[in-house]
Amino acid sequence: MGGRDQNDQDRRRRGGWWRAAPLLGLYRPALVAVGVGLLFSIVGAAAVARWEDRVNRIEFENAAETQAIVLQNGMNEYISRLLALRTLFESTNEEVTRSEFETFSARLFERHPGMLRISWLPRINRKERADYEAAAIRDGVSSYHIKALQGESFVIAPQSDEYFPVFYSTQPKTSSVYGMDYTTVPERRAVLERARDNDRVAAMRTRLFGPKDSDRPSYVLVVVPVYAKGTSREEIADRRRNIAGVVVGVFDLPLLIQSIRVTTGASPAVSMTVFPPYTAQIVSLEQMLPDYASAASALRSMRDIARTLHWSGSLKIGDTDWQVRAVPTAGGPLATTYDRAVAVLVVGMLLTLSLSTYLMLASRNSRRLSLANRRVLELAQTDILTGLPNRAFFLTRLDEMNGKLSVRGEPFAILMLDLDRFKNVNDSLGHAAGDALLRQVAQRLKSALRANDVLARLGGDEFAIIQQAGEDQRACSTDLAARIAKLVSEPFLLPGHRVEIGTSIGIAIAPDHGSDQEQLLKKADLALYRSKSAGRNCFTVYDEAMSAELEARNTLEGDLRDAIARCQLEVHYQPFVDALSGERRGFEALVRWRHPTRGLIPPDQFIALAEETGLIVPLGEFVLRRACADAAGWPAELMIAVNLSPIQFKEAELFDMICAALADSGLPPQRLEIEITESVLLERGSENHAFMERLKQLGVELALDDFGTGYSSLSYLTAFPFDKIKIDKSFIRNLTQQPRSSAIISSIVTLARGLDMSVTAEGVETPEEFDRLKALGVNFAQGYLFGRPHPIERILFDAPVKSSRLDAA
Repeated sequence: MGGRDQNDQDRRRRGGWWRAAPLLGLYRPALVAVGVGLLFSIVGAAAVARWEDRVNRIEFENAAETQAIVLQNGMNEYISRLLALRTLFESTNEEVTRSEFETFSARLFERHPGMLRISWLPRINRKERADYEAAAIRDGVSSYHIKALQGESFVIAPQSDEYFPVFYSTQPKTSSVYGMDYTTVPERRAVLERARDNDRVAAMRTRLFGPKDSDRPSYVLVVVPVYAKGTSREEIADRRRNIAGVVVGVFDLPLLIQSIRVTTGASPAVSMTVFPPYTAQIVSLEQMLPDYASAASALRSMRDIARTLHWSGSLKIGDTDWQVRAVPTAGGPLATTYDRAVAVLVVGMLLTLSLSTYLMLASRNSRRLSLANRRVLELAQTDILTGLPNRAFFLTRLDEMNGKLSVRGEPFAILMLDLDRFKNVNDSLGHAAGDALLRQVAQRLKSALRANDVLARLGGDEFAIIQQAGEDQRACSTDLAARIAKLVSEPFLLPGHRVEIGTSIGIAIAPDHGSDQEQLLKKADLALYRSKSAGRNCFTVYDEAMSAELEARNTLEGDLRDAIARCQLEVHYQPFVDALSGERRGFEALVRWRHPTRGLIPPDQFIALAEETGLIVPLGEFVLRRACADAAGWPAELMIAVNLSPIQFKEAELFDMICAALADSGLPPQRLEIEITESVLLERGSENHAFMERLKQLGVELALDDFGTGYSSLSYLTAFPFDKIKIDKSFIRNLTQQPRSSAIISSIVTLARGLDMSVTAEGVETPEEFDRLKALGVNFAQGYLFGRPHPIERILFDAPVKSSRLDAA
């Protein structure tokens, strides 16, 4: 090749054309390099600009969607408080007084700006009109009359078959709003009928009738129907017949949304604009002016917003959807600046000075673009927190592996991982620490895998791996599981903390354990469950014996049925003491199962089974009757506390059963304390409220158990008649080292005092914890410091408790 090139050069020189065009030969490579370099620079810059557009759009849309969810959750909180008023009207046997309405409404919305007024509109027929008008005047609403709206002023309403006037309101009693009949305002009548006929919250955009507010349309009127207690509402005819009235709330929408954004720390990088619902009066998008805009310089017209990068959604208020539009804040971190595109163009033009440098950088830029495009495609299948593939990617890849198995017969294994003690980290250190821990776990897991293995985060603290090892798949899978268990058990360093966890692993191998996705995942889960049952921080390969475990569970269920029928269950008692005096004030009843062959079975092995199978109902009745019978023979100052399962609350005969247990034992109702967990209050709210009121009338005390571990909604404390709050033992752990726990307990005690409730601290194990709790104002304490649960024959009623253990007695 070298000789042939030399001969060509000699022929050119002999031809003379080389000498005739020396400049052309000199600058041709440079001109070609400049042309190619300029072309590639422009193309590269354009591609990077498109990539920047895509990445910025994804980040912006995620931020906007998050903001919209926060707005919706905040709005739902306001609506739920109006529903609490509905519960107040539907749960009581007597008429709610004006004072009760005003007090309850004020407490519900005490720290919730944006609620202008709340009103109660009873359904009044023609014969009742005069009585209601007189009653309002007696309550201090002078010159009260049922009024109709004519134009912009009110007149006394003409005679009609029924009225829905403003009877109670949070407005001053001199306000002109009192007596306004909503049926005389067409648009308000329509929303009232919509709420009544559909048995749901209805809303509309409105203005207020008054000289100061007539030009402001950005108010939202929300209507909550209230039906007569105990009546049917299955059909529309039933609802129209049984409607008792409506609760009406009027929101100042801009103030409400701004309050939600300030409270939740909304991102300033996204500008949110809320437009009213679409109506027939809107001719074009240009006419739609926003009800709210987070930025003063925000685009006003919906058409202007549609011409820019934006995100569209909706804000549901009752049965009406407000239109939400979001745009990146000008100059903010989500605004597209094309910095990378400009950099590529400048660098590309500079690099044209040298062909070799240009080619090197062009290759690098090409690779960056490829990675960017690939990243955009993977976003939909990536877990944002850890950067690992998510469940969708994992299931897709598992389908592909099953396809290869059927075609080529290539075996593979699935490893399901669940972190041990991760919930403790979340509960004690917070979710931020939990997120940091998950990221570190993901990095350790990746370090243990090969390039062709698939690692995914399925959600929470669950991970999954697909491993394809070839011939001895079982040995490779167990070796990998052992390495992972060792890696995860090593300490993790979080900011300010050293955390130790473990992992339980379940392994299923294809085709030995199945050949389709559902089979393999189910068997891997069974193996994982075996690992957890075996003590955690270990791995298990699925085998057919696990099916026998299911059979054993069924056997345990049968034994439990027999135990209830044959009275093999026992009731043990744990004392609780007065925090100030240290004197014993009562006992909590705890069930134990003495199996004829397996011995004493702890409750954590059969309570969940009893709840799943419905056996908790006869089991709970046994515990209640035995506890009442035993307590009847105790000193008169000692209480007996019995915990009721949420499943028992669904039984219609529960109240009769409690009455029978008290009557048969002779125990005064005032000495019985019923403990209720928060999960009971989430369903059948009005029915459960009525049930609790019946218990209160009987004289039974009510305690909210495990406060702080569930939803812990303060509305439960105001809406339900509790006498006591029991603080969960998770707050007591490390009480002397964690100032935050002390602050939380102090807040609970202050809240309880304001609501005339007492407070019991569970799980007290050390004198230091007890001293701290006394200083914080706790009324009662319970835990191993004062005694473990014992059968009744081991309880000494004449022994002082103070700060000694009952066990020592």
